[in-house]
Amino acid sequence: MRKQYESFDINLLKNKFLKRHTECLPFIGEKYGESRLLLIGESHYVPENEINCVNREDFYEVSFEELQDGDYKGWIDTRSVFERRVYYGYDFKQFFSNTATEIAKVKNKTSDLSLEQRREAMHQYAFMNYFKRPSYSKGKTISGLTRKDYEVAYDVSRYIIDVLKPRLIIFLSRKAYNAFCQCDQDGVLVSKYSVKCVSHPSSCWWNRKRKDGRCAREDFNEFVSLIM
Repeated sequence: MRKQYESFDINLLKNKFLKRHTECLPFIGEKYGESRLLLIGESHYVPENEINCVNREDFYEVSFEELQDGDYKGWIDTRSVFERRVYYGYDFKQFFSNTATEIAKVKNKTSDLSLEQRREAMHQYAFMNYFKRPSYSKGKTISGLTRKDYEVAYDVSRYIIDVLKPRLIIFLSRKAYNAFCQCDQDGVLVSKYSVKCVSHPSSCWWNRKRKDGRCAREDFNEFVSLIM
């Protein structure tokens, strides 16, 4: 276990779901304490030939270890996915690069950034996916969501948020943000935390101007500037 996880995991692993599905534990950057920025994506995905491994009625009740073995497990383990980019130099494009670049701009007060500075910016935040069951379609929004999917997503995400106690939450998925708001009917989290939403960093709307003349990248930069 990496040092930055230790104090948080004491409480995170008290949650029954997270104890079973350790792949859903959030990535936490080494410098998360400086900004306490939490980014929330939509979901991981599994390749078509591995769908049967996770498309099962008891998915939420079994543990990560009990799911059928396969290469797909590395695709849905949040910490593993992010650590490959932060520590091991794996592919660093679009989703990872776009958010890190804007954080690095704010942190370093310049747009002339090195790859090292952009990778280092990933340590400024924590990340989790909102929906805990993976999608079955690469590059497409998660579909076929059940009532159970919505309930688990909100309950577990709410637990994680209360443990991490972020200063700012930015959803990187409109679908996840809307689902969160629908479940947060009493406004517990919205009133307790600063919650924002931008278009997905890999979508065309990250850089495409809206009718108001702005784009998601500019919104994200502005939100991050509030806490750094």
